[in-house]
Amino acid sequence: MFLLHKRIANVSASLFTWEVTTAFDGVLTESELQKRFKDEFGTDLCTNRVFFYHLVSFNASDGRKHRYLVATSNELLERYQKEFDRCLPRQVALYAIADKILRGTWSGEYAENAAENDVVGLVGKCAEVCACENAAKNMPVDAECANDGNLLLVALWNETLYVLAFLNGRLCHWSEEHGYGDSFDELCQSRVSRFKNFLKADELFANAGVGDNAVAAHWNESFVNCNEIPNMDKLFCEGANDPFWKHLDLDACNSMKSCEKRRWILFAVSFFALGLSLVLMLKFPFARNAEDAESFKDVAAIELDLPSSDVLNRLSWAKGHRDMLRHERRWNRSPCNLPEFMLLGIVGGRAALVKFPSGETKTLMLGDMINSYRVKSVGKNDVVLRCGGKVVHYEIGSNVGSKISSR
Repeated sequence: MFLLHKRIANVSASLFTWEVTTAFDGVLTESELQKRFKDEFGTDLCTNRVFFYHLVSFNASDGRKHRYLVATSNELLERYQKEFDRCLPRQVALYAIADKILRGTWSGEYAENAAENDVVGLVGKCAEVCACENAAKNMPVDAECANDGNLLLVALWNETLYVLAFLNGRLCHWSEEHGYGDSFDELCQSRVSRFKNFLKADELFANAGVGDNAVAAHWNESFVNCNEIPNMDKLFCEGANDPFWKHLDLDACNSMKSCEKRRWILFAVSFFALGLSLVLMLKFPFARNAEDAESFKDVAAIELDLPSSDVLNRLSWAKGHRDMLRHERRWNRSPCNLPEFMLLGIVGGRAALVKFPSGETKTLMLGDMINSYRVKSVGKNDVVLRCGGKVVHYEIGSNVGSKISSR
């Protein structure tokens, strides 16, 4: 649902690798990391919070070494809280590029507008080249050369040179230096050469088989000029969804951000509106029926022709309304023998309890027959019987056959 979708801002930030040495069984807590970082660098790099992302730990000659990716923003992040849920470094796009190269899915569509004369060769056409020993000769290598998981990604973006090292598919080093141009030149090559010397001497990378005799076989290089890639924002979104960055927020805080509050308010309002709509939809047909029923009161009654005399005679006798027939039509008439009983009580306004002189009790309901009389109505305190034009009225506790009237 779009209301639950979290927005991520790409902000200006600094990233670099920091190494901490402990005893072989040492464990570092967040507070200890903060203390060691402040002791080594003197103060925080900026007024914002410093984050430590664990990259790799390994045993060395002087203890156990822990390498962290240190991230800190270069700008105040309060202005993002109204519209964004998280803030991540815009360099996340570089991680997405490296991931695509490692998976063998990096293609030229990401650098369709690049120049064709970059130093590493075909950087403009396919945006990626495994340089190895051929980088200086401008000779591209198979784009699938990073499938062993060992990758050295050299990226140039906004006059900054980035070097990312992946060992067995895992990020183990990140460095970035400012002051470079818009294309790969001798200055970039010199920096990459110095980094290769670091790889040869480093205890982690050297032990992984990266040395003088193994560079070409086990360490694959890719040079990407991000200045010529038109959709770095798209790459940032892809990288931000990677599990590596999932729990990082350069603007992390304990309270709910403004954008999240607004999103939950909109969600609650939408949910309430949906519920109200469902209620109205269910209620509307009943209201319509009620309106139709009221409109029927103003419609004139339809006059119907009477049925035949024979049918009318049978119906009137069955329902106790023989007086509907004209006198000459009243034939086969039974005598109206007045029943003798005492009304004991009324049950629920629908049934009458009566007692006959013989002592027998019986329950009478509307339409029941006693002798020639039919129960015409059951009131709260009385019962009315009818036989033709004779109507007999009984009250509770009255004498048998009291209150006889003719109609």
